[in-house]
Amino acid sequence: MKIAIAHDKDKNIVPLQDAESIAIYNDEDHSIEEHDNEGFGSKEATMGSILRLEPDAVAVKEGILCPGSYMMSQGMIKYLVVKGNTVDDVVAEKGQDSELTEWLDESMYAEGEED
Repeated sequence: MKIAIAHDKDKNIVPLQDAESIAIYNDEDHSIEEHDNEGFGSKEATMGSILRLEPDAVAVKEGILCPGSYMMSQGMIKYLVVKGNTVDDVVAEKGQDSELTEWLDESMYAEGEED
């Protein structure tokens, strides 16, 4: 399975609009491919970049997605709900503490009020 992980330059998992890169982790051969995020600055554009890479799943946690990025990806990709905060955490969690699903609870992609 190939898993997309949106991250910053320090390999921290960040909201899609803040992702400078997208890692594609292949759990069959344990390789990681790095791709520049052509959609940097926009959650929807970043999701478009992820979908063009054709992974099987995208690593998510609360605050990563927005309603638009979730709706455009629903049915096209699965979601790997992770607890970790870095690319290395996702690789270590795969198959242990993570949950693979086709649907997310609204709390995972709902946008809160701005400060």
